[in-house]
Amino acid sequence: MDLLGNDLLQYASHKGEAKAVEPLYKTAILGFLAGVYISLGYLLYFKVMSSITTDLNALIGALFFPIGLLLIVVAGGELFTGNILELSLGFYLKVISFKDMVKNWLVVLIFNAIGAMLTAFCAGSVMHFVTNQNRDVLEHMVLSKIDASPLEMIVSGIFCNVLVTLAIWLADSSQSHISKMVLIWPPVAAFVFLGFQHSVANVFLLTMGMNSGLNSLWEMLFNLFFVVVGNLVGGALVVGGMYAMAYKADSVHVTTTDDVAEVINQ
Repeated sequence: MDLLGNDLLQYASHKGEAKAVEPLYKTAILGFLAGVYISLGYLLYFKVMSSITTDLNALIGALFFPIGLLLIVVAGGELFTGNILELSLGFYLKVISFKDMVKNWLVVLIFNAIGAMLTAFCAGSVMHFVTNQNRDVLEHMVLSKIDASPLEMIVSGIFCNVLVTLAIWLADSSQSHISKMVLIWPPVAAFVFLGFQHSVANVFLLTMGMNSGLNSLWEMLFNLFFVVVGNLVGGALVVGGMYAMAYKADSVHVTTTDDVAEVINQ
């Protein structure tokens, strides 16, 4: 059964609750894998951008990028930008504490970044995806991120995570893997095509840039700070906050994970 409204809110919040109490090693492993998966999606995007010379290369690349989030949702993984939604909903509905929410975000972001940086190192320094022929494409992609002003980074990060968390929200509404795939694809492809900034994807891209001498570690950290702020606002306040306010007071109230399962099975 598909979930809508308050039932979806409760289900997503209890997913956040489950993530908040899982063992640290599990969070670390799933966070690392998510960083790798998002990076593989970005690597595919870069390959398309540097291989196709038509005006449609950005659109085609954007249509391939969502493979990363699809792997996370279906195969398993914890992504910082997605966890922003589910953990914030758990906090709003008082099933997890503020401390547990922030702890999960920090651990997941750190291991997302480790996975992304390792993938970037392997792609750039070991498998040599960056060549003399496509270095200018990478340079253009890197500069589009680091040359933005702090306000642009924040606003771009907000819109990025509005779309990413909407993809998670839509995926949580269905129990079918095929439906999840279909629902995830459009919002994620949209944020990539529009050039919005995603913190974990930027770690991969800017690590590739560092390996090629296009940006410094400081420039990556500067960018990451403001993009993370934007991602948090977009996921926790815009999408999570608005849906929590809209549905929290609905008459149908689910209080436990077992109740959520009963709603799904109705």
